[in-house]
Amino acid sequence: MRLNTAQRLALNLDSHIVVDAGAGTGKTSTIIDRVIEHYLTEDQRATRILPMPERPSKLDGGLLVSPSSETIDLRKWKGLLPGEVVLLTFTNRASDEMRDRLRKRISKLKPGPISDDGITRTDPRIRHQGFNEQLLTLLEDAPIGTIDAFFNQLISPYRGYLGDFNSKDIISDTNRILLVESAINTLWRLPNSINLIGEAVDAGIPSEIASQVLDARDSISRHYSSRRIATNVLRSLVYKSIFIEESTRLITNKDGKVNPESLKERIILSIDQEDLTNFSRELFALVTKYCDFIKENITVLAPEGVFSDTRIACLDSLCESQLPTDKWKQLVRLGHLLLCITSDASIMSDKPSIFPNSKLPSDTWESGIRNYSEIKNKTTKEMVKTGLKDLSSQIKNLWYEKIGKLILHFTQVTLVLDNSNPPMTSADWQHPLQPLQFPLPSRLSNDSKINKFHFTLQAEVDNLDNLKLVHDGFLGILKNLKKNEETHDYDDVQRLTGDLLLANCPNVCRTFYPQSIQDALNSLNKETWRDDHINEAFSILEKLEKNSKIAGNYPEKLSTIRLDLTQRYDLLKKIRRRYRAFIIDEAQDNSPLQWRLLSRLWGERAIQDDDPEVPNTPWQPTICYVGDVKQSIYAFRQAEVTGFLEYSRILRDINEHEFSSVKELTRKPPLRKSDSSRDPRNSYNLNIVKGIEVTEEGGRNLIPWIPFDLSDPHLPIPTSQEVEYRKQGLISLQINYRTDGGLLNVMNEWWQDIFNEKHRHFPNGNFYAKPQRLFPSRDKINAQGSLEWICPLGIGGEKNPPTDLRIPLDPFGPGKPDSIERQSMMIALRIKKLIEGKPIKILSSEGNWIELPAEEPVEPSEIMILLPSRSKIRDVIIRHLHNLGIPAQADREGGLLDRPAAHTIEGLLQFIARPFSRHHASWVARSSLIGFDDAKLQKYLFYSGKEENLLIRLRDFAINERQKELVQRWIDLSSAGRIVDLLEETVDRSDILMAFPDIVSRQDIEQIIDIIRNLSREVGGDSIVLADKIRDLRESSGNSLEAVTIPPSDAVRVMTIHGSKGLQAKVVILADLFSGRQTNMTIDDRNRLIVTPELFAGNPKPWSNELSPLSALWKHVRKIYQARKSAESRRLLYVGATRAQNKLIIVGSTKGTKWEDGKGIKFPWTYSESLPQLGEMWIESLRQGSANRNETDSPWLDQSDDISGEINIKTHGYREFDPSSLFSKGFLGHSKSPNGLTLLHHPDCLISENKPSSISTPLTRIENLDAFARNSISKHTTSFISPRTDYSARFKIAPSRISIIEKCPRRHWYETIGGLSPKPIIPLKSVNSPNGLPGGIDPALFGTIVHRIIEIGIGNPGPKEEYPTTPLPESWIKKEIDLIDSPEIHNTVFDELLPLEADRESITQLVNLMINRIKSGPLGKLSRGEIFDGHRVEGLRTEMPFNITKKINLNGLVRSRWTPEGYEPLSKIEFANIEMSGLIDLVLCTVINGESTIRPIDLKTEEASKLIDQKTDGLIEALGERTTEPKCQAEIEILLEHRMQQALYYTALKNLENERSKYGYPSRKVLPPAILIGVTGRLVVYPDDMLQNALDDLEENLILAAKMSLGSNVLLSNFPPLESSKSETCHKCPFNQGELPICGPLN
Repeated sequence: MRLNTAQRLALNLDSHIVVDAGAGTGKTSTIIDRVIEHYLTEDQRATRILPMPERPSKLDGGLLVSPSSETIDLRKWKGLLPGEVVLLTFTNRASDEMRDRLRKRISKLKPGPISDDGITRTDPRIRHQGFNEQLLTLLEDAPIGTIDAFFNQLISPYRGYLGDFNSKDIISDTNRILLVESAINTLWRLPNSINLIGEAVDAGIPSEIASQVLDARDSISRHYSSRRIATNVLRSLVYKSIFIEESTRLITNKDGKVNPESLKERIILSIDQEDLTNFSRELFALVTKYCDFIKENITVLAPEGVFSDTRIACLDSLCESQLPTDKWKQLVRLGHLLLCITSDASIMSDKPSIFPNSKLPSDTWESGIRNYSEIKNKTTKEMVKTGLKDLSSQIKNLWYEKIGKLILHFTQVTLVLDNSNPPMTSADWQHPLQPLQFPLPSRLSNDSKINKFHFTLQAEVDNLDNLKLVHDGFLGILKNLKKNEETHDYDDVQRLTGDLLLANCPNVCRTFYPQSIQDALNSLNKETWRDDHINEAFSILEKLEKNSKIAGNYPEKLSTIRLDLTQRYDLLKKIRRRYRAFIIDEAQDNSPLQWRLLSRLWGERAIQDDDPEVPNTPWQPTICYVGDVKQSIYAFRQAEVTGFLEYSRILRDINEHEFSSVKELTRKPPLRKSDSSRDPRNSYNLNIVKGIEVTEEGGRNLIPWIPFDLSDPHLPIPTSQEVEYRKQGLISLQINYRTDGGLLNVMNEWWQDIFNEKHRHFPNGNFYAKPQRLFPSRDKINAQGSLEWICPLGIGGEKNPPTDLRIPLDPFGPGKPDSIERQSMMIALRIKKLIEGKPIKILSSEGNWIELPAEEPVEPSEIMILLPSRSKIRDVIIRHLHNLGIPAQADREGGLLDRPAAHTIEGLLQFIARPFSRHHASWVARSSLIGFDDAKLQKYLFYSGKEENLLIRLRDFAINERQKELVQRWIDLSSAGRIVDLLEETVDRSDILMAFPDIVSRQDIEQIIDIIRNLSREVGGDSIVLADKIRDLRESSGNSLEAVTIPPSDAVRVMTIHGSKGLQAKVVILADLFSGRQTNMTIDDRNRLIVTPELFAGNPKPWSNELSPLSALWKHVRKIYQARKSAESRRLLYVGATRAQNKLIIVGSTKGTKWEDGKGIKFPWTYSESLPQLGEMWIESLRQGSANRNETDSPWLDQSDDISGEINIKTHGYREFDPSSLFSKGFLGHSKSPNGLTLLHHPDCLISENKPSSISTPLTRIENLDAFARNSISKHTTSFISPRTDYSARFKIAPSRISIIEKCPRRHWYETIGGLSPKPIIPLKSVNSPNGLPGGIDPALFGTIVHRIIEIGIGNPGPKEEYPTTPLPESWIKKEIDLIDSPEIHNTVFDELLPLEADRESITQLVNLMINRIKSGPLGKLSRGEIFDGHRVEGLRTEMPFNITKKINLNGLVRSRWTPEGYEPLSKIEFANIEMSGLIDLVLCTVINGESTIRPIDLKTEEASKLIDQKTDGLIEALGERTTEPKCQAEIEILLEHRMQQALYYTALKNLENERSKYGYPSRKVLPPAILIGVTGRLVVYPDDMLQNALDDLEENLILAAKMSLGSNVLLSNFPPLESSKSETCHKCPFNQGELPICGPLN
């Protein structure tokens, strides 16, 4: 595809670029081209002003096919390499597509003149044939992916440095939900007692806020009247953490408390000062006239004079006061005015009663004037009445105008939060709204009205503080749970990224940085790429260093702090240096936190002596982000559209700054000009071009500089505003390559109204999209496309539906009208016609049917049904499609555990876990697994014993023998702990797939079993634990697991509009558009918590039997959220409609839609201004379009519409549509758009005279299935065929498992066949293990440290002569000085492995003791080149990897599977090839008496604590012995303990040397393995007889491992517990640990 002008402007590599990419405008192609130009262009902004980062000169051997002569030295390439260009997008699917497209495009690159024929692209800049292969290789590790994945990649090397020692695995969605629920339960369980506060700290709540968190929790519980409601609030808090933290940053003090003044400022931020001032002036001008009129008629309206404590006196005083300049004070003044002129009962309503009956209200607060009805003179009375009505009506109308309604909202909020009384009121004046008293009473008095009570400003602040405290405490608990589980989620990744990039004070530094430095590092300003806060931290540090008196407890730590902070800042600059360009796709969906973290990489980078001068620009790398505000629809994922708009403004400012300040960009040859943009493809010297490229469009695509005012041939000339934007770096892509031109033109008309500013609830809101006209591409410009509206009638219900369950229900027949059923039926019928390519018909208002021409058939996969929300209509649509034999599937099927098939599997799991539960027994007995009827179920349960095992009882009640065998299998497998096997065999051998034969149910079953399998790996295979985890998932409210299915490639796709982002289809059907399911606030109101980027608020309900008290903050936040939701709904309609290529079908109608002969469809019209339905937006856009075009006869207009001027939104009315008239002329707006719209109102429009075959009902389907099953059973015979013979099988086993099998096969069974986790079911309470080691380490970590020191520090004397006696790899014989006692090596290892809380000093002493023992022992001598026991080292290798395959004779092992008829033999295995791989600690190659030898050595650090307490027993007994034989019982025991591993190492080396001999190469003699005893430094060699016994036993253990791995029905009973004489083995076994061990020694 040739690039259009805007796309070429977006290739500008010399400016920062923001691309405003409308739907279907080829943004992905533009991004790919931009990335490739970054790679190929040697002179660009990034290469001219930024230093080249570290690069490899060549790629490792074996990665490239091209010879070295065809590749280049990468350090000399002046363009960017893939690792220097960060390409980020929103989803994994999109990033995979980007990477795949890049691979394809790069693979087409070849040297040659400029040309691109679609197959090969030649480019003179490529001067070596193998360069594209080098790019492809580098592409594999390039930073291309989602933002979260990029951050995860960024922090991975530094996790230890950031104080994170958990695994690198990201937690699954399943476990994330479970952890959140566990954290909520933990929070509620914690006691709120000062004596027990340690429990809260142990749970993870920071100690400094622990008591406050518990108080806040209890306060929230009281304010929301029940723990259930409070739990919903807490759960909502967690899933909106980013917005919570963003909004609190702006309203809290340094101490973390909400500042009332900041809160007030934040509330009124959304009202424009000028609008407020103008409104106040206009309003008070009218009120002044009103007061003047009263004064003019004072003799008749207040003959006794005006008293000071009346409403009119207050009004007059307000008019005489000066207009405040402060927004809050202006609103307070307006609030006082509102109190004067509004009835008390309506003061807080959306449409208050202002001047009720055109009079001042008069109640306990008197009006101060007489009623004009009391005036006796008729002429005077009429004059006064008219004057008062006219003025009061003007004042009222001003409040009811659009801007007045907005200011009314802010006035009401201010009125509640401000505690001042209006002027001229008495001391005992009663405010109509009463503040709630704290502490809250247990209930209100009987005469109190809850809606008259409100939360004060301080109460609102306290509520926010409580929510924030609980949020912070909850995150602490969640963090602690993740630490215990050794796992992460993406919240942790973002937190660690913030620590790494110094967006805040790193968490690991909070324990030793002074608070003042922490505060400085936490004060990142709005220009988040700047490092001012870091410089401020250094400045504070310098003051502390100069003045020890103010340093407090930190003087001795200041040098360490400076070193640490300097290292972290230097690391940040080094990381920044890596990246020279950023391209961010779908940037409109970034969260505020993602923007902040990404921008931290754009600041000052590390520089070196020969680098170019540091550029004078805030953003050093070249930034490009691509997005479309109109397609921002992921607010529920905390995406924030305002970031895109704000960064767009900043980017344009920075571009202007760089053009005037960075001279490198304008020096010759210039990279930037004021009137044009450089096309990097054409602006270099080697401009060799193929002739065909010159003739194409007159060489238009070859010009090196593109004028900013250039347009494409079929597009209008850019406006001056657009030209200015282009100069500043804002490029709008306007050519749509997706949609047919006619249909695109129709939609353009819609967006002009749908995104019109008049629909903005907050005129200065920065979250609104603007309309953008898109132009069809050249090949689509003459394609008409088509538009249809399925508008089902909404009347009927006069008769009852048939009661015969074998007669299918007709949605348009007898029975109450069901909109969902009617829509679904018509959608299915219309799709059937589309697939068949058959004609449809419409009905004219006169009652005549008109058949429309047939269209080309459409494949099911080219049809997409989009839903505004994941509502129940999805399942109904799929049912109707399946009834017509149309393949269809939804991408996400809703809550997995609510799906019927998954629900059945869960029931079985719950029953297996609790076989005494009558509830779970009936769940399974009534399911398709068993199928009891009511009578059978009654008999089964009613007569059961109180403590009877109902699973065993079920076996005796089985319907037939097969079912009895199945239940017995459940009993056997559950008792063996094989829960996953039980579920899988149930699927294979029960009737569940007969009951749920569709592919969706099959995928549901696979998904839930997969979840249970993964859980069993993480929490063990105990059925009760698994069942409880699944129950927790089911009960986790709105955050439950979704059923994710994979639609077949030939099916109609059904999905939400959110899920369709980035997709397209020939036919798009937008269903259920006239439903409020997408746009209502029901769920948000029910959850009683709303979180927006601006603010968050709860809606407390202290008394369960009362309404909620008035919360001004809730009222305000709810209005903001409503406005945001309305704006997003408009964007949602845009995204849905713009997926269509050829045909768009709108589906839906309002309640009461009917047919009237002679008129056609009579359509009841409604419109909710606050949250209109998508269909209402669409109809209103057609109405406004007709009005703008003066189409007086348009059916979209209301009969009362006066189109001579601008028409207002109508909230209700009727429209009349004649389908035949609409088809001939649809009033759709554009001369090149489709002439008409096809309106289908009834199935008769889609059903030919030959009616479709009868549709089966659920009952008939069940009967047919039952008949088929019975027939198949009657024909079924049991006969097993002979098993096939497999001469060999292959499996892998870890070397460590062989020792486990030898000591206890039962443990191996638990961990493999049983699938149990080695973690205890109920761990013992945490106690310090008496291992005698320094604090912060255990024996395993200590061993790892010593191993690591040996690995990187051991010396190598190399061969005595030039070459070894037998050849060795070069790395084995490289001479190295022995540095195992080097403090530098030790500190490197400590930094890498030690946790921060470890006692480093004591550990250093212990490590030194052991290393000195080793250095003075045999290994130390050998590594220095000395002779020991006749041996001299020629070479060595640490951590030597090995991989061996051993063939084992299984003598015809038969594999079988269980069936209800018995075990069916499947295969017979003669031999097994067992693969084993691992690492040998140390391999020594020596020479003795001229003979070359090789020996494996294993380091063991047992009994290290004896180096501290100086005990002389155990291994220490042999200290000082000079020989290599075992010299004490402890040494013999350690040899026996590890003999299997050593036998394996010996076998691995033996095989290696035998292979060398086999092929005629010199080999070495393999010596018996040795153990290096760390505490003595002794090298203890295995005696020959012990080694031989180990080799023999190795064979037997491998045979046992093979039988356990490959055999079938390997029962736990085959491996009894160990005798008590071997209890030492059991004491070390994880299954004998915890408060509830599951295994142990006999007796």
